[in-house]
Amino acid sequence: MRYLIKRTYNFNIPDRGYWIEKISSWTKFLKKASSSRDCIEINLMNAISKKKFSSFHIVLLSCFIELLKKRGYLIFLNIKNSDLEEFIHNDMSLTLYWRNKIDHIDSPDDSRLNLWRVVEGKSDEYEISVHRYFTKKFPEIDFFMLKSSLGELYFNIFDHSKANGVAFSYIHYDEIEEIMHIAICDFGLGIASTIRNAYPKIQDDREALFESIKRGVTARSNKHNAGFGLDNVISTLSNGSMLRIISNRAVLLYTKKGRKIKTKTYNLPFEFKGTLINFDLPISSFDKSEIEEEYTF
Repeated sequence: MRYLIKRTYNFNIPDRGYWIEKISSWTKFLKKASSSRDCIEINLMNAISKKKFSSFHIVLLSCFIELLKKRGYLIFLNIKNSDLEEFIHNDMSLTLYWRNKIDHIDSPDDSRLNLWRVVEGKSDEYEISVHRYFTKKFPEIDFFMLKSSLGELYFNIFDHSKANGVAFSYIHYDEIEEIMHIAICDFGLGIASTIRNAYPKIQDDREALFESIKRGVTARSNKHNAGFGLDNVISTLSNGSMLRIISNRAVLLYTKKGRKIKTKTYNLPFEFKGTLINFDLPISSFDKSEIEEEYTF
């Protein structure tokens, strides 16, 4: 088959704001493929190295590819940096997610839980896998709150986002820094937009994101849903933790250092249609497991 390259998209640098802006502009006027031979070329330039290719980039790129596939395009992924190419093809096995139509492939590196396609009905499988992995690695630590937080974030995608299957998550544990890097992305309505539809008095997307992390704030789309689960994520954050939310036309940054908490919101000069949640959790932020003493009578 002779392929027709309809578009070429270049990622020149790893800057996160650059990636969000580029993908937002590329998807804004994206039409469906006109034939089964239509192909889109994606180039990751040499400045994007394995070291600078984070959980953030992985879920965002995966959502972008998923959207292109749903629009009927074939994808040619060209990776200039050799270390990154090795990582994407032989560690992540990224192309197999579409070639073999699967939702998860285990990474050969036990510091990574690898990419998961967020699929309704399978969130329990992922939560249990994450909980089992970290409990085995750190048996003295209680990861129940992590499991609970992930569960609510997945339910948020199913209940509110209307992402049409364009949603991925990825977890990487940095052995040197002892920090868990978690990213979840969907190309749906966006938390900010959903909140504003539920609460018309909210003035803009910055205010909407600020309200979304409060306990009990809900989109009111399902009776069983008490909120977006972001208050649970906030409750897991301890010293050195950071949470970033990018949605629609705003960004929220929440940091915690000791007893000092900072919450900042920023405007985006463009619209990102969806939600990207990225948080960093030091292992030291989790509570120790409570081990009950056994008595013999």
